[in-house]
Amino acid sequence: MPAPSTEARDHDLVQQTLDGRREAYGLLIVRYSRSIRATCMARVGLASDLDDLLQETFLRAYQGLSRLKDHDRFGAYVHRIAGNICVDRLRRGRTRKDHVPLEEVQLEPPHEPGLAFDVREERLIRLRQLVGRLPETLREAILLFYFEQRSHADIAGQLAITEAAVNQRLHRARQFLKQAFDGAAEAGA
Repeated sequence: MPAPSTEARDHDLVQQTLDGRREAYGLLIVRYSRSIRATCMARVGLASDLDDLLQETFLRAYQGLSRLKDHDRFGAYVHRIAGNICVDRLRRGRTRKDHVPLEEVQLEPPHEPGLAFDVREERLIRLRQLVGRLPETLREAILLFYFEQRSHADIAGQLAITEAAVNQRLHRARQFLKQAFDGAAEAGA
């Protein structure tokens, strides 16, 4: 039997996994690990146990895979599991002492020719702080769209919402960030 293809649909990879082909599940893990990481970051921040959250998410998804009725909905299924695990983790207060708030996540500064590095760095620090203050639903959409470079359709499928809801969340987040930046600029003037 040929190896599962990275081009295969979720439906096919789920079915192959249920048929006992572990490498098919490995492809699903590769396909969704970045967006699951973004989901966990949006919900609990960047904790040192982020890898544990990912591992637990994919383990639970694997264990319950036979109960997934629509195999094409694997993305939404695994994101729902990740969200539940994050809620459980926060409820139990099991984030470690070396938890790093989202606003301290190291992001590469955008290249802006002619702009002094210290100004870019200052703006990036401010952006991280503001993204960290967004409500969870808006923060999750921003992280998936800008940092994971997911399409509106992908985000909608992963969060089990409509594309219109994704647009609305991104719009609200952008408005919040713009107002916060404008307010900071006025205060500094």
